[in-house]
Amino acid sequence: METVIEIKKIQGSAVLCLENGERLKVPVSLFRERPVRKGETIDPTLYRQFMVQRGYSHALDSAVKMLSLCDRSENEIRERLFRAGYPEICVSRVIQKLCAEELLDDAAFARNWAQSRLHKYGRNRLRQELSRRGVDRETVRETVERLSDEDQLADAVRLTGKYLARTHGDMDRKLYQRTLAMLARHGYDADIARRALETIARGEDGAEWEEEDVKEMFAWKPGREE
Repeated sequence: METVIEIKKIQGSAVLCLENGERLKVPVSLFRERPVRKGETIDPTLYRQFMVQRGYSHALDSAVKMLSLCDRSENEIRERLFRAGYPEICVSRVIQKLCAEELLDDAAFARNWAQSRLHKYGRNRLRQELSRRGVDRETVRETVERLSDEDQLADAVRLTGKYLARTHGDMDRKLYQRTLAMLARHGYDADIARRALETIARGEDGAEWEEEDVKEMFAWKPGREE
């Protein structure tokens, strides 16, 4: 038996600090079901058994609530449940249940995520974002490969046009570099970025540039020494 010397509330969980230095993280919903007070004596092993026995239904409710708010990847659900303090066996059962009910589907999540952001970001940015959300490499690759060069170019042209409309002065090497850097930050590869600038320089987007500005832009290439 161990005495609870402190109870901390941290992001959806209660952390029981025990006299022996042990810390027991308990999801808030489970803590409410079996509350503990500071100074109370508990058996950590029995409390963990209670968390395993009752944790699944609580974790499932929490996961469904998260998914009702917005789409999430399998890894995001798993990590959030772990952070709340649910035992691993409960989290694994929840993930299996949600996948079996088709409430969790990383391939669909990746497609929807890319579709919602493809008019603003290029392949590289989308690849990074999906990877950060724990989507596996093969799913990310398949999702990104579905994006056509034509659509990527059209989006890059629109983004470049808006960017240049906010700038002042003639198109020169400095502005060309800044525009390429902006497109790179948005995840467009070098070829798409240059083609977007070429499209605008040729006036195919409806914009007009002075002939000398166009010559200057095409005379300079990324990586060439000033």
